Order: sequence, then structure tokens, then C-alpha cells
Amino acid sequence: MATALRKKKPKGELKISTPRTRALKWAADAGIVVPGDIPLDDERVPLDFTRLSSSGIGELQSRYAVRHAHAVYNAAIMESDILMLRRELKIEQARFRVHHRGVPKNVVDAMMEEHDRIGDLLDRISEIEIKLVVLEAVVKTYEGIRNAASREISRRSGERAAID
Repeated sequence: MATALRKKKPKGELKISTPRTRALKWAADAGIVVPGDIPLDDERVPLDFTRLSSSGIGELQSRYAVRHAHAVYNAAIMESDILMLRRELKIEQARFRVHHRGVPKNVVDAMMEEHDRIGDLLDRISEIEIKLVVLEAVVKTYEGIRNAASREISRRSGERAAID
């Protein structure tokens, strides 16, 4: 009787990298926890905060306040990167126009699109703007959870004050 042999996976097996796994690599590299990366069994945000204990709601509010602050900081860094790249782009475009003085503007504009340095700057600006859109959504998500938890804390404080 022959036994079936299990095939061993080679040690150097390639991992398939789909666009989904690469898409938010920059967020993980920056230490930003995006909602889609939080394991479902690790953390749950209840829809009804009234069922949480006071310490539970405080813990939730603190955690999301820190995440929100970190995401806002990273968004500010991205925005400053965009501003610096736009400044470089304007300088490069001005140099290009000076170099091609006397050529009609529409021709110079078309030539700029084919210029390596200008095209590279436009691509980098576009990539950062795309990341910034995603990061702003994360910022709003964390801000909403933080604010909801803060409102619940305030509501409970008001109820305690009315009872005392």
C-alpha cells in the first residue's frame, strides 16, 4: 500500500502581492492603523456606547484620540510634502519656459508634459494626493469615534452631577 506524500513548500516561495496588500503599505510604514487592518476579533467599536462601562468608554476615547492625532500629524506631513513639490514644480516650469522663450505658450505647455523632471514631479504630487485622500477618510473616521465617546463621557458626567 502506497502512502501519499505531502509536498513541501519551497523555502524561497514567492508571496503574491496584490494591489490590495500594497495599496496601504505606506500607512503601515507610517504607523497608521487604518480601520480595514484592525482584526475583527481584536477590537470592536459598539454602535451603542451606553452599554460600555465608564472605564471602557474612556479607554476607547483615549485610543481613538491618539490614533486621530497620529493620522492628523501624518496628513500634515503629506500636505507639506505636496507644497514643497509644487514649489519645485513651479520653479522647474519657470526654468523650462525661460529656456524655451519665444515658443508659443500652448506648445511649451505640451513640451512640459514630456519633460522628465516635470513629469516626475507631477506624478509624485499625484501619488501623495491620492494617499492624502485615503488618510483624510481615516482621520474623519477616528475623529467621529473619538467625538462620540467624548459625548458619552459628557452625558454620563451630566447625569452624575444631576443625581448628586
